[in-house]
Amino acid sequence: MACQQLRSTSLPVRPHALVLELEDELQRLRSGAAASASAPSPAALAGRLGDAYGRIEELVRLPGGRDALSGARWRRAVEAGLDASVALLDLCERARDAAASAKQHVRAARRALRRGDAALARAAVRDYVRCLAKAGKEAGAKKAPGRRVTPTDAEAPAAVRVLSEAVAVTVAVLQRVLSSLFARVVDTRKSRWCVVSRLVRSDWSLGVCRDLDGEDGVMSAQETLQELEDSVETVESELEHLFRHIVQNRVALLNVLTL
Repeated sequence: MACQQLRSTSLPVRPHALVLELEDELQRLRSGAAASASAPSPAALAGRLGDAYGRIEELVRLPGGRDALSGARWRRAVEAGLDASVALLDLCERARDAAASAKQHVRAARRALRRGDAALARAAVRDYVRCLAKAGKEAGAKKAPGRRVTPTDAEAPAAVRVLSEAVAVTVAVLQRVLSSLFARVVDTRKSRWCVVSRLVRSDWSLGVCRDLDGEDGVMSAQETLQELEDSVETVESELEHLFRHIVQNRVALLNVLTL
């Protein structure tokens, strides 16, 4: 009987299905943020990450997750996660503000084109590029904040590992979101964006790009700018979704430590 008890207590604990799901999704998001081609759209990345934080909140509230996080051994790691959440909220808010500003610049460019003022439209698109370039540079300088617990640490509870990985993935995704929005109007290899790229630097050699001063070129620029505005607005909405879930996740962690 004692031998049977020994064997039963020595069996490895099977990870909760939610843990496996979250680890897989965070890995996919990390890969998507690092991909140079065929990557998910910036809005999709931000939206999926927000959903992942919603599931992390579920994990934190599970009895096993709450017990592991409230234990004295991992309290410092949880406190570091709380500190990191402040930095993540700041970074997310900056990205959201940059997207909101970028949207306004695109709208200004569309209004200018409707009035036939190509010079003002060009200035607005350049403001768009500068806005996102500045935000992207600030985000690119950020590293994952807080004390890292590596996901391969066999001793760390699953909730601690997932929280730690989420911090690094969030920084990578936000950097990718900003760089993707910036690249859409400066990458002249994509011919459908060339009329907007023409607004950024009129002296670029764009090959098949139609003349911006012609009627067809103006209409094409209007259509492309509308598509860009819609994309930026979607990104802004998904960043708001992500921001709310990071806040809710932070509240859940605070409850673990204080209740």
